[in-house]
This record gives sequence, structure tokens and C-alpha cells, in this order.
Amino acid sequence: MKKHIKYLIGIGALAGAVATGCKKDFFNRPPENSSTVATYYQTSAQVQSSTNILYAAPWFGFNGKAFLAISELQSGNARCYAGTDGSFDAFRNYSEGNATQTVSSAWNSLFTVVAQSNALLNNLPGAATGVAPAVVNNALGEAHLMRAAAYFYLVRLFGNVPIVTNPTDFVNSFQTVPTNPVVDVYKFITIDLQFAEANCTRGVASTGHVSSGSASALLAKVYLYMQDYANARKEAEKVISSGEFGLMGLDFAGNYVNLFETASNNNKESIIALQWTSNGGYGFGNQIQSVIAISDNGNALTGTGDGYGELGPTWDLQDAYKAAGDTIRRHGSIMLPGEFYSELHKASGGYTTPLSVNEQGSHAGMKKYVVGTPADNNGSSAAQATSVNTYIMRYADVYLIEAEAILGMAANPAVGHGLDTNASTSDATALKYFNLVRQRAGLPAKTSFTFRDLIKERRLEFAIEGDYWYDMQRIDGFNSATHPVARAIQASVNKGDSSGAGTAANKYKDYTRNVQYYVPTDAQFLIPIPATDVAADPNLSKPPVPYKF
Repeated sequence: MKKHIKYLIGIGALAGAVATGCKKDFFNRPPENSSTVATYYQTSAQVQSSTNILYAAPWFGFNGKAFLAISELQSGNARCYAGTDGSFDAFRNYSEGNATQTVSSAWNSLFTVVAQSNALLNNLPGAATGVAPAVVNNALGEAHLMRAAAYFYLVRLFGNVPIVTNPTDFVNSFQTVPTNPVVDVYKFITIDLQFAEANCTRGVASTGHVSSGSASALLAKVYLYMQDYANARKEAEKVISSGEFGLMGLDFAGNYVNLFETASNNNKESIIALQWTSNGGYGFGNQIQSVIAISDNGNALTGTGDGYGELGPTWDLQDAYKAAGDTIRRHGSIMLPGEFYSELHKASGGYTTPLSVNEQGSHAGMKKYVVGTPADNNGSSAAQATSVNTYIMRYADVYLIEAEAILGMAANPAVGHGLDTNASTSDATALKYFNLVRQRAGLPAKTSFTFRDLIKERRLEFAIEGDYWYDMQRIDGFNSATHPVARAIQASVNKGDSSGAGTAANKYKDYTRNVQYYVPTDAQFLIPIPATDVAADPNLSKPPVPYKF
């Protein structure tokens, strides 16, 4: 826990937020390297900019390979060969251990978000005494929301984790910090989000900063995971009735593919998003393109020498789009041989996926978050760094939460049990929002849907967005220790490669699919707390201690 506590107890975390938040060039503000806690929070502008750091740098270690490995590889959306990348290998077959670098990256990054949030929450009120309370409370609301978002990932990834609000409490006892129970972590998250909902400014998500509506949306999702369907619906309807958000292609111009382009950053569908800049290169921008863009003719797709094709879409994901007749979302998520993209290589009239594309033996490549060359993005991309936002949550999720909450309220599963996957509804309101998501995807409306239908819809909508694994975790019920339904689903996911294909154009379909199945154990639905942290604080591996609210 030594490194973890270094992040949590350092009073310098606040100075880091002040000195480096703008250095990341979020909103193109200059750095304030000479500022201190005592002198910085003197104006509304300074208070408003103090939260910039929460949307970028602390998330970097989670945003790239950890984000993809944990959700996409484990869920069966993506595959890779053994030896492709040490950050990915173990997640392809659920063999990650507590010494795996990606496990540490996720833990350290998310607790850094917690630390930066705590620094603001503990120091801002006493320092910004001359600033209007509404401005101060909005900044505090942002910090509460981003801390909640980090803890929402942490509790889903690791289970019991330490709740830390005032890091100075642990200066002399960081070797004995306990974890807190999952149910307490969820309660803590809801309290944070309720504060954010009450104090964040309304209608400002289009600026890149979260709004009161952003808090309501994330709260709806948290309640859904807790199977508190009534409150999930209540919060989702707050978001819907606010009018702040919409679906691109239905409520405002654009289409599904456009959602993941730099030109669409902070669009009306974006509820919570990480804000990146390519100006400083690696460590400052979104690195996802560099990892998953297809390696075409010396990495020509990105124009910056990267694009390593380290993940390919599984046969199972490809077949899921095909079975649904879903060409629009598939086109925006997966690149198939011969597929044309007008938004890539614009200067030469567009980009056609090579017929020989075969990332990780999948005879396809990844598209989502792949934005092309610097010229395609008005200069806002560079080697291993683009300026495209990473969605934490977008509006389509709210519609599907509303639909699921209505289904859940009617089905009323027993405590500790997930919804029956055959539970169905023909409720008009649930169908309205379920079908709006399908309408944007060019799919016909349904007259009823089951819980299994809804989970499938979520997979197709949010593939390669770091979401589907968490649906697998929760499908058997809130905080369930066993996962029979999820394990059965994963048992049928073909994560194999292919063999026998030539590279010539007339042979690109001449290959054999190989079969490979990996089924997680119940214990493997959580990842282990890093070994270095447990060695420094053995209490992390002991039974959790109830949190004192």
C-alpha cells in the first residue's frame, strides 16, 4: 500500500492539482506553477479551473490498456494472442494475478482520482472564502462526482476497498488501513452523487465539466447496479426531463460513428467524459488509438507511426452484430475487410480497410476511438495521443437504464438474485426508450423485450467502451458471490483466432475459425488488489470493516 498511500496522504496532491491541472492543457489554460493553496483560490475563475485536473491526468493509467483489458478482453468483446502485450496477456484467460502491472495501473490510477478529489474537498472550502458560495459548491460537487466515479470503478473491479476522505487521518497508520464492505462503498458513492446533484451547475456538461444532470445520470446507474429499480428510474427520468442531453442522429445532427471523433467532443450525448489533449504527446492524450488501430502498411492509418492492432474483435462480437442486423453500430465499432470510412484519411478521399486486415487472427480490426491522422483531426492527434474524449457515461445509457428499471420493478427479483434473463416487459415507456436506442442504430422497433435482450442491446451499443464486463458481473444480482448466468454466457463466447487464410485479395475470406473458450470462476469476476499494496498493508487482504458514516 506504500504507493497507494503516497497518493492519498500527500498534501502535495493539492499543489499538483493547481500546478499541473492546467499544464495538461485542459481548456488551453496556462499553468499556475507559482500558486499555493493559500493564494490560489481567490477568484471565481481560479476555483472553476481547479477541477480541470479531475478530468484527465489522474485517469491516464486506467484509460488505456487497463480500460480495454479489464472490460473488453474479459467480457469476450476482444481477443489477443499470448505474448501480444504484457498488459493484456493475463486478461485474455482470466489469469491476472496481484503482481500484474495492469492491475496496479488500474488501482493506482483510480486512487489518484480519489486523492485529487479529496485534496479539493479538504482544502477548497477554507481557502476560497472570498468566492461566491455557489461557485465553490459547484467545484465541490464536481470533486464529489469524480470521486464517486472512481469508487464506482474500484468497487466493481476489486470488491471491498478502503474508503478515504481525509488522507491526513492515515499519516501514522497507513500500514493498517482496512477495506470497507461493498455495500458501504456503494452507499458512500450515492452520498457523493447526491451532493453533486444538489450542488453542480445545471446544463453545463457541454463545456466538458459535469453538471447536476451528470450526477443524476451516474446515480441512476449506481442504483441500477444496486437493484434499487425505483430510484434508478427516478434519477433517469430527472435526466430525461431536464432536456440537457440527446441522442446524436435523433435529437441533433450526426450519427453513431461521429460520436467517437474529436470534432464531437462534449456533444449533447456526452454526460461524463475524460478530456484529453494531444499537445504534450504520450501521458497527456488519449492513448487508445495507438493500441488498437490496425497496423496497416507501416501504421499508415494513424499517420503517426503507431497503431499496433493489439486487440481484435472476437468472432462472438462480430456474430452478435450480424445476428442483430446491426450494421451501423458495427461499422462504428469494428472495421471489416473492404469497409470504407470517409472520416479517415480525408485528404485522399477516405480510407478503405485492407482486405487483408487480420488483427489478432480476427480478420477484422477495431474502430471505436480510432480517429485517424493529425490532418483528420485538425492537428489534434499525435503519436500515442489523440484529443478524443473517453466517455464515462453517455445519454444512450440513461435510456437503457430507464427501460431496465421499469422491467426490474415489474419483475421484482428476490434480494440477492439477478433478474431472470427471460423476464420481459411490453410497458410503453420502457419500449419507447429501448426502441429509441435501436432506432438510432437503424433497427426495427420491438413490441416487448426480455432482460437478455436488454443486455445484448447494451453490448452492441457500448462495445469497446469499457462497459460490458460490468454487465456480466451484475447479471446474477447485486454483490453476488456466484455468477452462474454470467459464466454460462461466457462459456459460449468463442475467443479463438483463425488459420489457413492467404493474404491476397481473392483469399481474404478463405480461412477457418478456430475455437477457444475461457470461462471465469466465480472468484475471477473480481481482480486482486496489487501485491505491493497488500505487502505494505496486510489489512487489505483481511475481512472488511464497516465504514463509519
